[in-house]
Amino acid sequence: MDPAEKAFVAPFFAIVDRLDVLDAHTVKFILKYPSMTLLPVMAAERVGFLQMSPAAFKKWGKEEIQLHPVGTGPFKLAKWEQNQIIVLEKNPHYFKPGLPYLDRIELRVMKEGVTRVTELRAEEVGFANHVPREHLERLAKDPQIQVFRGKDSMRTQSWFNLRFPPAMDARVRQAVLGYGIDRHAIAKTALLGQAQPLWSFVPPGARDPIDFGDEFPYNPDKAKALLKAAGYDEKNPLRYTIMTHGAEPALPTIATIMKTQLAKIGVEVTVEVIDRPIFLRRLVTDRDWELMLNLSGAVLDTYTVTRLIDTRAGNNTTNHDDKHVDALIDRLREAATEEAYLKAGHDLQRYVVADMMYYPGITTLPFIQAARTYVKGYENLHGHKIRFETTWLDR
Repeated sequence: MDPAEKAFVAPFFAIVDRLDVLDAHTVKFILKYPSMTLLPVMAAERVGFLQMSPAAFKKWGKEEIQLHPVGTGPFKLAKWEQNQIIVLEKNPHYFKPGLPYLDRIELRVMKEGVTRVTELRAEEVGFANHVPREHLERLAKDPQIQVFRGKDSMRTQSWFNLRFPPAMDARVRQAVLGYGIDRHAIAKTALLGQAQPLWSFVPPGARDPIDFGDEFPYNPDKAKALLKAAGYDEKNPLRYTIMTHGAEPALPTIATIMKTQLAKIGVEVTVEVIDRPIFLRRLVTDRDWELMLNLSGAVLDTYTVTRLIDTRAGNNTTNHDDKHVDALIDRLREAATEEAYLKAGHDLQRYVVADMMYYPGITTLPFIQAARTYVKGYENLHGHKIRFETTWLDR
């Protein structure tokens, strides 16, 4: 990878020593050492192994290439009106014979969840993505609609900016994000009972997660004691702002519930709901926030999240400087057996969650899709990808 591009996935490919081109359609990866990490990352991190067409990059340049995607998938871009519609047409040169079955797909942008559900029920569209949770029960009872919900591989998450002085004390993080939050109540109220409480950054729908519920039960008295030991009480209360956004409708509600719960242990919280583009800029560029509440994409396993906590590359959005985290990431990367890989993943989860240093989960986040019953062959990939390669219509 070109270092000048500063690709956020670059740490995942640090294990690659070189690439050997064998023929026009085959390339060999030569690794620096045996590793279990390359294939899972290429298969599932974000949308898999993204390749850039050199010819397209040369034609459109760095700034425009994102508006003119070129790939080797089952469909090709035919039309794109931003915030309106994307039209995909069958790729006649797709490398899998006979696929895809569909000749054309229209992806209509509908920002409001109720609009997506209304259009689906009226048969104006055949498939709806990100179905609002409050409509799930009604859709599930409709004989003309099928609902897709796979493993819970996404989550809501909240963590401190470690540039915020009070957050440098592990007792504060444990009090606020460990014992001071009733995750069961949040899952029941903000997510209508359709989510699970979560403490780790690895959700139950991912590979080999650890449930830390016994280590961090809701315990306001213990949270108060930790805050007092850190120097905060009714005369000197801990104060901070939760930064969040409304792109996921549950987030402002979760933030409000957290504010109410934390008030019971003497913490004074202000909730700031901003537009998601501004949220992301402040999160990764300005880094001027105190505690943030966000949603995640789908998680495959422990390693696929490490780009967010590696101090040497990636995002490191918590702004930590703990080199032991880097060492644990290296153990994962260098694990040559399944047993060693899983143990290293567990050790990293335990270390990071123990003092709520980074990436504590709050709840799982259900990823719900729905379609008319005439839509056949769709494969639910639990939020990792949305693929219509084998989809066909029976009507």
